[in-house]
Amino acid sequence: MADNQPDTLSIDGESSQKEENFSKISILELQKKYSIQRDSFYARTRYLRITTWKEGGKAYLYADQIAEMDGLHDHIKATGRMEGYPVPEASGPIEENEQPEPTGSLAIPETQKITPTYTPKQKRSQSSGQVDDVAAIVQSAQGKAAGTLIAENILARHFIENPNLLPDELKTKIKESGEMPCIDPFAYADSLINAAMGSISAA
Repeated sequence: MADNQPDTLSIDGESSQKEENFSKISILELQKKYSIQRDSFYARTRYLRITTWKEGGKAYLYADQIAEMDGLHDHIKATGRMEGYPVPEASGPIEENEQPEPTGSLAIPETQKITPTYTPKQKRSQSSGQVDDVAAIVQSAQGKAAGTLIAENILARHFIENPNLLPDELKTKIKESGEMPCIDPFAYADSLINAAMGSISAA
């Protein structure tokens, strides 16, 4: 009986590890899954107000968080943007107390390292974060619009002061608009007199 006991513990440990690995996925694996870079990945977590879980120097997401990431990924594939996907309640650790693991961490059962730290869907205040995100988007759009208008005005002024830089077709149109037809005043007066005499004769 004593000889069989270590094997039983080993099997239980492997089962627990498989269950744990199934419930969480590292951010590197998720980046490969979505075919995105690190910056894009964290942009999505910020949009969903997800905080990653840290363990052994690695970051993970758990099943409920991955479900939200999957939904956002499908939405981006369909629309080409994150906006429009409903923002869920914030999830992840509220305070991260990162401490180096002891050298003998392998001897600590996996359940002891995970169970006390993970509680799905820990809620945080969502109103202030959501308002800040909207304000940042509006401010960014205003900055882009102002930049475009300023650049257009500067370029227009530059071409007004240097018309020789304009394309030939535009130079031709400008020249045509400045040309006035030449009128002989004496010929114009004769035409008026002839028209008046013709109307008198007809009467």
